[in-house]
Amino acid sequence: MATFRYYFFLFLHIALLVAWYTSPLYLDWRLVIATVVLYYIQIYTAGGCLLTRGQFGKENEGFYYHYLRKFGFHPDKKILSFVLDFVIPLTMILVAICLRFFT
Repeated sequence: MATFRYYFFLFLHIALLVAWYTSPLYLDWRLVIATVVLYYIQIYTAGGCLLTRGQFGKENEGFYYHYLRKFGFHPDKKILSFVLDFVIPLTMILVAICLRFFT
């Protein structure tokens, strides 16, 4: 049975991810870059996501990996990590810059 701690970190994780992924729509592009930099600082200083650790109590199974597998997908951990650590942050920065300069 899942505990209060699990659900607390689950909903906090989802809320922060929604806010972060939509941030290019409402934050200045420099703040979007700052959030990406903070994400990298967290990953490298804490050794992974603090919310994932809080939710699962371990770092070997990430949030996305856990729920993709739960929904029937079987992602490769290395490819998923590459997309989450490089493709998505770069895309967010590019979207924020494009929205700033082309709208």
